[in-house]
Amino acid sequence: MKKIILLFLSLNLVFAQLDSPARSLTIYKDNFALVNEPIVWNLKLGRNISSFTNISQNLLFDSPVLSVEGVQVLSQTLNRNFSSTDAFLKNNIGAAVEVKPNDGSNVQGILMDYNGSTISIKTNKGLVVFQRSQLSYFTLKSSTVQDKFTPEIRWEIISDEDKSVNADLSYITSGFSWKPIYTLTINNSDSSAMLSINAEVSNNSNVNLFALDLSVVEGNVPLHSSRKNSSSYQMVESRGSAMENRAMLGDFYIFNLGKNLNLDAMQTIQLPMMKTRNISYDKKYIYKNSEREQGDGPLSVEVSFENSIENNLELPLPSGILYLYEKNVTGGLSFLGRNGLSQLYKGGTAILDGGKAFDVIGKRRILNFDRQTNSEESTISIQIINTSDKSIKVKAIENIIGDWVIKESSSMYIKEDASTIYFPLEIEAGASELITYTYKKEWK
Repeated sequence: MKKIILLFLSLNLVFAQLDSPARSLTIYKDNFALVNEPIVWNLKLGRNISSFTNISQNLLFDSPVLSVEGVQVLSQTLNRNFSSTDAFLKNNIGAAVEVKPNDGSNVQGILMDYNGSTISIKTNKGLVVFQRSQLSYFTLKSSTVQDKFTPEIRWEIISDEDKSVNADLSYITSGFSWKPIYTLTINNSDSSAMLSINAEVSNNSNVNLFALDLSVVEGNVPLHSSRKNSSSYQMVESRGSAMENRAMLGDFYIFNLGKNLNLDAMQTIQLPMMKTRNISYDKKYIYKNSEREQGDGPLSVEVSFENSIENNLELPLPSGILYLYEKNVTGGLSFLGRNGLSQLYKGGTAILDGGKAFDVIGKRRILNFDRQTNSEESTISIQIINTSDKSIKVKAIENIIGDWVIKESSSMYIKEDASTIYFPLEIEAGASELITYTYKKEWK
């Protein structure tokens, strides 16, 4: 009979939750979240004291807001008098305990020490130290456990009749975080790539959340009233672009990751933010030097892609971590590196570090250097050797400081700014390119 009653109560709870508003969690980039908890109360005529305890220990204590209709809420009381499980057990050192190792029988004794990784128990055989991760359960033999381990909110409510009401509790809490995880897989045989993005969501709080509508927000929302100490990164340029599961939240973007999800305490999960997309990328070999440098060395590999309609993107891409892979001739993947991707607006270009080239070498020599009282002249040679079996694009960058001019150059160059020129090159497989140029500086 007892089992039937418990089953009936469980079914009532499930159906009540299905009829109530959805539980939701919105996580911001500043490691905090907005939690919306649906609550169902069966109220009696007159005065009622109702409470809720499934609350994160990290909540901002002045943030809870209750939305409920058809009743009068006289007061809201937040009980902050709670302690952690670790603190409670430390206060009970010397008490009788029982532990069950994963691969052994129960052990009884006296609790001697309790910390983040181990439990020490005095038994009739001596002191035994257990790793917490290797225990099935841990029992404190006490019938008077009065401490609270979570906050509790109580409301004094007046109802004009016996009835069931749906309420919605909202509060802000730390202990939740998210970051985008990008994966870019480039094709070694052409300029095509596959781009996917997941949201990595972490619940570092003490609450288990189930049947959850989960969203994440790109942008930094200030939690303090002082504008001097707050910052926000607005993605205004990407307004109006189309993206799955995306909506506007003021000057920020909100991404909906899914409904009816579970997120347990101390759990980290990854969920897709958008469908995998076919895009084009550009791969260049970079050889960067300044005036007096000379020597031999491999070129750096630079991979870039545009966030544009033409490239099947034009999306608000949040700042995150990007893993770069290359598909090899056998269909397997080679890892090229891990990059931080800055917030990428519509029309922007992502530039990624692909490491060092194995078979593309640069050689730089100072062929002539003549310094006079009011002038300086130098002749530089740059040789790029492509020992690979493919043609490559190279950007040979030269930094020159001061008031300078290029007197002569064997190859076309582009002046990028007041102290930078570069030579755009295309070098066939197994070939090399030799550049010589002379610059002159003058001063008073």
